[in-house]
Amino acid sequence: MHMCRYSDRFSFSWTGSIPLKIWADIKRYFTLTALITCAAYSHASDSVFPYKSCFEASAKKFNLDANFIAAVASVESSFNPLAESSSGAIGLMQIKWPQTAIELGVVDKNDLTDPCLNIDAGASYLARLSSIFQSKLFALAAYHQGPTKIKQIDHIPRQSVIYIEKILQEEALITESNELSRRSSCNLMEFQASSRRTHHPKLRFQHAYQWLTRNHTFCSTPELLTIRNRLPEIMGTADAKGELRFLINNAIREKSVNKK
Repeated sequence: MHMCRYSDRFSFSWTGSIPLKIWADIKRYFTLTALITCAAYSHASDSVFPYKSCFEASAKKFNLDANFIAAVASVESSFNPLAESSSGAIGLMQIKWPQTAIELGVVDKNDLTDPCLNIDAGASYLARLSSIFQSKLFALAAYHQGPTKIKQIDHIPRQSVIYIEKILQEEALITESNELSRRSSCNLMEFQASSRRTHHPKLRFQHAYQWLTRNHTFCSTPELLTIRNRLPEIMGTADAKGELRFLINNAIREKSVNKK
């Protein structure tokens, strides 16, 4: 992963005294200059989308969609690596210092202004919350208001609903832009995992349907046939109407037509 670091601990010789306000302006200038220089030396593709390579590397590392991570960064900080909230949340993904940051393995506050490291920490946190809550929406609510609160109330509060809507809108816009590569695959184990997140038949069907809709174009005909033939075993009564089988059969037909 490309790492982009700088420190505000710089020094130079000066024979006179410098007023505090001017000194603060000098530090701010060097900080911004360091970030601009860092961005200039980033991978060329990062000019298409801010910190593109960092989002994509973290997405691959934590099995998330780069567009999703970038959408969180957009809403949280407007892609400003120096953003800092009144509650102590820092950087692109607004990681709270010190508790959340330390839990994610970031022990130096200055590291949170490193764009790639901050994105990595945020992606790690999103992946952890998704695993805990087994729901993208609840994971976002927990990212917004903290996992302890969401666990206690066991529902998504209105304030988080508005936040989640913003995230999903941003994700859709970024996805449509095609500026970040999507992580897609055709893996039977992933399909099984997506359908086993819950024992509720309707929810199991929804998870499986979403996975197939998102990934079927990346599946070969043999892979689609394997998934179709395993549906009774994997889904049980969750696909009683045969809608998943119908979706897979249509995908196979499309591939057949495209080959002609």
